[in-house]
Amino acid sequence: MTGTNYAVAPGEYLEEWIDEHGLSQQHVAELVGCSRKQINEIVNGRAPITPDTARRLERVTGVPTGSWLRYEAAYRADQARIADEENLAVYVDEIDPSAVAYLRSVGATQATKRSPGRLVSDFLSFHRCGTWEAYVHLHEVASTGDYALAALKDSGASIDRTLLTTWLRAGELEEPFERGRSYDYQPENLRAALPELRARAAAPDSTMLQDMATILASVGVVFMVVEPPKKFPLLGMTRWIDKRVPVIQQTGRWGKDGFVIWALFHELGHVLNDPRGEMHLEYSTEKKRTGAAEKAANKFALETLLGEEGLAELSGLTRDGEIAAAANRIGVSPGVAVHQMHRRRMLSYQYGNRLCVDLAGTFSK
Repeated sequence: MTGTNYAVAPGEYLEEWIDEHGLSQQHVAELVGCSRKQINEIVNGRAPITPDTARRLERVTGVPTGSWLRYEAAYRADQARIADEENLAVYVDEIDPSAVAYLRSVGATQATKRSPGRLVSDFLSFHRCGTWEAYVHLHEVASTGDYALAALKDSGASIDRTLLTTWLRAGELEEPFERGRSYDYQPENLRAALPELRARAAAPDSTMLQDMATILASVGVVFMVVEPPKKFPLLGMTRWIDKRVPVIQQTGRWGKDGFVIWALFHELGHVLNDPRGEMHLEYSTEKKRTGAAEKAANKFALETLLGEEGLAELSGLTRDGEIAAAANRIGVSPGVAVHQMHRRRMLSYQYGNRLCVDLAGTFSK
């Protein structure tokens, strides 16, 4: 990912040898058995050192044939890289500054806008794309696959493409994602695991998220947290590996247990009810969540966690003790009850907050 901004011609090594031995280019040409013009062009980087010339130079200079050929190959490679980076530099402003900072933080680049071509090259390498056009094409045609950017249009939201794909690609490099490639997901197994997931969610603590990830892995679902770029507007998303294995990828900006648990079961609704391969983005604000699929996922989460009877049991309650007792009878955490009561304007936001558990930073990969 790093390299100089200049190329050293192998002729420079030859010129250095000529100077050290006090010879002229004409004399060396006679020793090598070629014209002075050829030696001069090699010295000035205008002619390549061929295998035949390299063998002759070895006999004259004592420098091995392989070394001359390596000098030549490195020179040509550096020339090609520099020309490539000059062509790529025009795309540097297409990359969101937060994506650049993120790539630097994960060690994917050391470049800045002062070396724009190298920065774009490192960005493409991170995404495993050979050209900028290949990157654009990949993420345009993938609207029905892993990178369903069409979901952005459906939600009426906007997020920079380079920022989103960088976070998604970072997820692909995580161990849980790699393990997930071998999973055998069957929806009936996930449905059978819902009671266990619900029961574990009823007692939020520092190990709950990891425990739920383990349960989900056992039924072929990847649940993982990937640190996001700064100012990233998503809390997470549902995606798929080859339309076979569902992945729930979250940002780790968790917050209170009620929201975290609700968001996870909302995502599970997408996994179970929506066509394989669809992507669903979860924004930090619920105002972005629109459409039939989002409403269906909310309905699934409600029915799985609370049900209409559970909501009715919470109606009219304001005191922490009453809410906690009702939540216990329903079988959910008090934080989930408070989250739904706040969301449905059943409880003022100034009440119930002490019942919520802070899960920030409790997920370990």
